[in-house]
This record gives sequence, structure tokens and C-alpha cells, in this order.
Amino acid sequence: MTSWTLSSWRIEGETMTYSLSPTSLNLFVNCPRCFWLSVAKKVPRPSIPMPSIVNRFDGIVKDYFNRYRALGELPPIIAWQVKGRLPRGMPTSLRHEEDNGVLLLGRPDDYLQLEDGTTVPFDHKTRASPPDGTHPAHRLQLDVYTYLLGKSGYETVDKAYLAYYYPEDSDLHDGMRIGCTVVEVITNPARVQDLLLRACDVLNGPIPDPKTDCKYCKWVSAVQNESILFRVGTNAQ
Repeated sequence: MTSWTLSSWRIEGETMTYSLSPTSLNLFVNCPRCFWLSVAKKVPRPSIPMPSIVNRFDGIVKDYFNRYRALGELPPIIAWQVKGRLPRGMPTSLRHEEDNGVLLLGRPDDYLQLEDGTTVPFDHKTRASPPDGTHPAHRLQLDVYTYLLGKSGYETVDKAYLAYYYPEDSDLHDGMRIGCTVVEVITNPARVQDLLLRACDVLNGPIPDPKTDCKYCKWVSAVQNESILFRVGTNAQ
């Protein structure tokens, strides 16, 4: 088996830098081996195409929010659930370079300026039904956004909002009703720096061992075992 380390491909005298994001940090939490392969070796997990209806709905929601932003009002679908305003002139993406050269990137869907003047992330999610909790991956995503807002010099607090959109029973010929539930999430930006340090330690080391509960690692192991059995069987003939 090939033993991969970063030293095997680093150019001598050149300092390697990495760009990380909420997605890659969630991958690190999920499986350090898959994270290492994706970031260090550019070998991502297999993926499936994103349904086009999701992208279309995302565009509709953002256009809807921008119309009310121009009016200086909160969109009616959320106005009864939160207080504040949609700020103007906010960046579409946030970035911060850590002391070790790692570039952390984040792209919040939107922001909410609270009544005390602080600005917090506001993200959109689609579901089949009303939310029954906040997924850990979404919590980490919002932690990163809060961390980046603070590092970018914005006045912020340790909270964010998730707006969940889901279809409601309706007569389709009259149009599909969309429900919306906004959830306040208490964020923990302090854990982001620790995650970044641990992620960099992994990137600068040898390939991690397979994770026992990672279905991708299990698949690779199964394929390798089948390949060994096939070669043994072929050599025996």
C-alpha cells in the first residue's frame, strides 16, 4: 500500500497553504482520512448531482429577500419570527487567514442585523417537513460564519438563524404553499480555531487510518479485499 505524506509532494522551500471551509471542516469531523484525501491529495469522496430544483428554489428565496431588503423591511415570511433588518453592503463571502497560513472561507446565505446593531449569519435550508432539531453539520457551519464575522471586524454575537422551508399540503392547481420556520442557534466560534489546528495537524501528517464507521472507508476496504481475493484466485489457477 502506498504511504502518503505531504512531504512526498511538497515543493522544497515552498510553504503549503490550504483553503478550508465549513464543508471541509465537517468532513474532518466526519472522517479525518477522507478529509486528508480530499484536501491534501485532491481526491474527494464520490458525489451525486445536486437536484436542480434546490438551486432554483435557492434563487427564488434570495430574490425574495433582496426585494424586501431594498424596501428596508423584513420579508413577511420571517417578519413575525425575528426582529431586526436585512443589512446592505455585506460581503457575499467571508475569509480569514490564520497565523499558520490556512485560509478559512465561508459564504453565508444572508445576514440579519439585530436591534442592538450586531450582525449575525442568516442561512436558508430546505426540508421535506418542519425541523425537529438542528443538524450538527449546520451548527458547525454557523460556528464558522460567526467566527469569520468576528475576524472580519464586524460586531457580532454568538448566535445565528436558520430559516427552514418546506412544502405544506395544498391543492397544486392553486399553487404550492411553502412553510417557513426560523430557528435561533447559539453558536460556538471558539471551537473553530481548535478544529483548524487539529485539521492542520492531520494535513501535515501521514494519511490517517480508516474510520470504522465511515461508509466510504468501508467501501474502499471491501474493494481492496475483493481485489486481493481475485488476485489470489487468479494466481492459483
